Formats: sequence, C-alpha cells, structure tokens
Amino acid sequence: MGCPNWLEDKPCTSTTSMQEYESNQAGSGIIMVSHVGCGTWTKKLSNSQTWESLPLSALFNAKNDADNIGDDEILLVPTCCGSLCKYLMVATGRASVFILRARAQTIIKAWDHAVGIICVHEAGGKVTDWRGSPIDLDADQAERRAIFPSGGILVTNDNLHHQIVEMISSRSSIFLW
Repeated sequence: MGCPNWLEDKPCTSTTSMQEYESNQAGSGIIMVSHVGCGTWTKKLSNSQTWESLPLSALFNAKNDADNIGDDEILLVPTCCGSLCKYLMVATGRASVFILRARAQTIIKAWDHAVGIICVHEAGGKVTDWRGSPIDLDADQAERRAIFPSGGILVTNDNLHHQIVEMISSRSSIFLW
C-alpha cells in the first residue's frame, strides 16, 4: 500500500534536534508492505522515487501542473486521506479508529479496501463491519467485486474494537449521523 504524500510527524524536541530531524527527512511518502501471517513493514519513499521514475509513467503523457495541461495529457493530482491512508493511520498507530459509514448510493469495492485490511490485520489491528463480522471480500456473486459491510467498515487497533462495536449496536447517538 502506498501513500506518496505521507509526511512524517515532527517530534516535539529542541530546535537543534528539530534541525537534525528535518535534514534527515529527505523525501516524503511511505510504502507499507504486509504478508499474511508475517507482519507489516513500512519504507519511506525518497524524493527520487517520483512518477517519472516509474516505468509505467513512460506510457502516459502526464503532468502535475494543471495550468499547462493539454488535451492528450493526464493530470496527476496529489491526494491526501484516501481510503488507504486511513488504513495506514491505524496500522502505524497514528490513529486508533477509522469508521466508514456505508451509504445506499455508494458501492464499496473490494480492491479499494483489501490491501488496507491485510495491513491492519498484520499490524495487530482489526477490520470488521459494524456488527463485528469479518469483511467478506468475495461476497459479490455478480463479479463486480463490491463488498457489503453491515452498516459500514470499522478499523481499529483491536484494543477498542469490541467497545466500539457495542456502542454502534446500542445505537449510541455518536453514530447516528
């Protein structure tokens, strides 16, 4: 799972320590790798690991400057806080909970969540629907690869999971949006 615009949190330390920290922070972005049964690892991306350095980029005429984009060019838009970023927040311990409400008009696709689910599980967290049941990534019999989590998706560090499922099931006003 990759989050190319991920920035490390700066530690709360002295000015000298902060300058040393900033000089060691060449680049931004992070890749999280998981293997079922083996755990989760992260690797920081360097500034040299850009779109242009990827072999796939040679197939597309892509730019990240919206003012100078042509008709046959692709605009690369840096994004923040997509679905995977939220899973990464829980898997790295920067957040304890991520709650996604399923909406009737929105189709939730398995491929948008599968890697995040694996990374969180391998980091020791838990991902279920709002009833506490595992997310069934193979539930769609029509081959659209939609998933149907009851109420939504609940991602936690596992310590809070049972309590949050209980809060949701008791229809706490916190979750009645």
